[in-house]
Amino acid sequence: MIMLKNDSHTLSSLKRQVVFDEDPEQRIAALEELAIEWKNNPDTLAILKQLAISDQCPDVRRAATEYLVQGWQNEPSILPFIKQFVVSNNEYWWVQEPILTQLTTGWHDDPNTIAFLKQLILADQYRSSNVRYAALKQLAQNWQNEPDTLAFLKQRAVSDVDEALRETAVELLAEGWQDIDTLTWIRQRAESDKHWGVRLTIIEKLNQDGKYDGKTLAWLKGMAMSDPSPYVASEAVFKLAKLAKDDIDTRTILKQLALSAQASEVRRAAMSQLAENLENDPDTLSTLKQLAEFDQCSHVRLAAVEQLIKDWKENSDTVAIMKKLAISDTASEVRKAAMGYLIENWQKDSDTVTILKQVVQSDECWRMRELAVVQLGAFWQHDPDVLTFLKQQAESPECWVVGEIAVAQLTVGWKDEPCVLAMLKKLALSNSDARVAAIRELSIGWKDDPDTLSILKQVVFNDDCWHARKLAVEQLATAWHDDPDTFTVIKKVALSDDRHDVQIAAMEMLVTGWKDDPEAIATIKQAALSDKFSEVRIAAMELLASTWKNDHDILATLQQIAVSDQCSDVRVAAVVKLGNDGKDDPNILAWLKQQAVDDRSSDVQQATMEQLATDWKDDPDTLDIIKQLVTSDNCSELQQSAVLQLATTWKDDPETISSLKKLAVSAKCPDLQQLAMQQLALGWKDDPDTLTILKQRVESTDEPEVRQAAMQQLALGWKDDPETLALFKKLAISDEDVCVRQTAVVELGICWQHDPEAIAIIKQVAMSDSSFYVRQTALELFAMLGKNDPCAVIMLKKLAESDDNFYVRRSAIQQLALGWHDDPGMFEFFGVRAYSDPFVRQEEWEDNPRQTALEVILEQYQEKTQIFQILCDRAENDLDEQVQKFALKTLKGF
Repeated sequence: MIMLKNDSHTLSSLKRQVVFDEDPEQRIAALEELAIEWKNNPDTLAILKQLAISDQCPDVRRAATEYLVQGWQNEPSILPFIKQFVVSNNEYWWVQEPILTQLTTGWHDDPNTIAFLKQLILADQYRSSNVRYAALKQLAQNWQNEPDTLAFLKQRAVSDVDEALRETAVELLAEGWQDIDTLTWIRQRAESDKHWGVRLTIIEKLNQDGKYDGKTLAWLKGMAMSDPSPYVASEAVFKLAKLAKDDIDTRTILKQLALSAQASEVRRAAMSQLAENLENDPDTLSTLKQLAEFDQCSHVRLAAVEQLIKDWKENSDTVAIMKKLAISDTASEVRKAAMGYLIENWQKDSDTVTILKQVVQSDECWRMRELAVVQLGAFWQHDPDVLTFLKQQAESPECWVVGEIAVAQLTVGWKDEPCVLAMLKKLALSNSDARVAAIRELSIGWKDDPDTLSILKQVVFNDDCWHARKLAVEQLATAWHDDPDTFTVIKKVALSDDRHDVQIAAMEMLVTGWKDDPEAIATIKQAALSDKFSEVRIAAMELLASTWKNDHDILATLQQIAVSDQCSDVRVAAVVKLGNDGKDDPNILAWLKQQAVDDRSSDVQQATMEQLATDWKDDPDTLDIIKQLVTSDNCSELQQSAVLQLATTWKDDPETISSLKKLAVSAKCPDLQQLAMQQLALGWKDDPDTLTILKQRVESTDEPEVRQAAMQQLALGWKDDPETLALFKKLAISDEDVCVRQTAVVELGICWQHDPEAIAIIKQVAMSDSSFYVRQTALELFAMLGKNDPCAVIMLKKLAESDDNFYVRRSAIQQLALGWHDDPGMFEFFGVRAYSDPFVRQEEWEDNPRQTALEVILEQYQEKTQIFQILCDRAENDLDEQVQKFALKTLKGF
């Protein structure tokens, strides 16, 4: 098809498709066509922005945003739009990550980009979000040589409250910084981080080059033998076997873990490494047999079975074990593996067919019985006993799956046996679970038999199984299309069956086989207007619209449905069809206008409004309807969609900005206030009222989420306004809302990190804010920004000693360890904290600063001889059982 760039009809069609096509791939294709071929059309940029913000499919939003970056990078509004997009669309990481990639690629040299990434990472620390992970990756990969990046990643790896982000941080450190000091630091994190995912990531990423030293080997052995997480210990087993399979101690550890490790994952890992690396060791086969028969975990038994089948399939003991397991193992996956081995290797063994029959009759898993029936029919067609057995299963199956498969196997392997046809006829008219399969096989293999047609007609009207009726209808309409009774039967079923799936199948058959017959059209119209099932009405309507779309009577029928149907889903479907097929009919336009305002369902109103905004944008009434819906004041998706339409499609209308300003100030719904502020900041940044409204929302509203949204807009767009900085300083110190103060502190630390007064405020907040998590956030920011402040270490020590919240004390200890562990007297300071922090455990998940101090000592001061004494004291005297266990475990490795 040749696309004409100046063809307004083609452009209109593309716009409609990009908004309303039900297939996301088609919408993306239309979007690409718009972005490339109609880039200079004034509507294209607005449509792409609208799709990026509001499309229901994340892939469409991502594609729209990527084309905005590629095609309009020099447009002044695009960079703030992209930033806002990332901040506001916080639900799909696969949308945000590629957009952040576009941001860091297109604006890498913009000095604000790295600050924006840090803002994303820190701002959502207590509202965990995948955008933080994507931002951290971009920071590490694109600004690796920045002097602050390494320290920032270490800080996140140690002190972030989100375990997954700590995991991401250590992974990025291991991939990007291969120097000895960093790798040593990462390995030490594996011994101290409580989250198993962090420890697992460290083991996976370290020593990827296959090299090891004595310390690393000893460390891996310890992790394999004693880590509390089975996933971490298993990964240590794999890495240990890979790096040091010839080491005698490694062999001993693998054998020990294979038989005695408490976690099944560890036993399985050790066993697989034994089989892979120590196949010729006489103990390996014995170990595998023992595990295959007696291990309490089915996953371990299955792994052992698979290893025996792979490497010892000719061993006589293997055959005996598999015969036993195929029938008696408690796990179906183990029985299946054993049975598969027998079928593949021992078909001629008389025990095999006996075992398969036993499985068909008595196995508790229907999938096992299904597999056994299939194998009997495939490999034992010449065995008369198998024919008798399969007939018995088809006529009196233990479950419907066995019956259906038995019928299929009989028609393939024994079709010429007279008893098979007689059995199928009998089953097709019975209540047997196998009757659907019998109907199918009769229709396909015995179409010319005079009884087959009669049987199908009986099934259509008398069978109580809707699957059987649906199949019979489809077979009649295709294989017996020319039979004089078929059309009558299909019409009757389309209107009267008590199952909607059967009715829909019958209507589809009418369209396929009789679409030029007036009675077929009349039947489907009747179903569309009056059927009791909404699913049938929708299907009938779509068949009418797609098959006879140029028929004026069909448009009238759709209009009648859109007005009178009781189900809103049906009316929405009718509206979409009318909008697509009736755009040249002035009566349809008038009707759509009426429905957009008056329909009793907001879903129908929204669908109608979107049709008007796409196909009748230039009609003067369309804008009036959008404005009316914008002010409907019901805080629904309809109103929000109308706001987006107004702000993007009618941005140049002089009343649009007034409406947005009013909503931003006075909308009763916080979501609408945020949406209006977002649109003002995106499209009307230069309007002086926009800044005023944002400041007003920050200072006067009672909704914290609205205030935070306004703060984000200010920090993104008005960072250089001196009043903005003054406002954030005030909010950080004196606002009554905890979340607002925390947001203000983060923005000060990211956007104004070179302002001495801002740093001083962050320091003040860290010392005196009434909320512990505001103090903790400020503390971490000050530790990152104030390294050259001689008072920083004094402040952090004070917080570590005397703050009344254990999270803050713990965070202060961690920050001191990151930035000041080489300072004189720090070892003694951490030792005092390990002894005297006042923490008293209330919950199992709480982090004890005394243990944090111990971890720091072990990480940073391994050469100190006093460590042993400190550990012994804590193992014996600490009042926290978790600290005692940690100290005891660590002592075992000394």
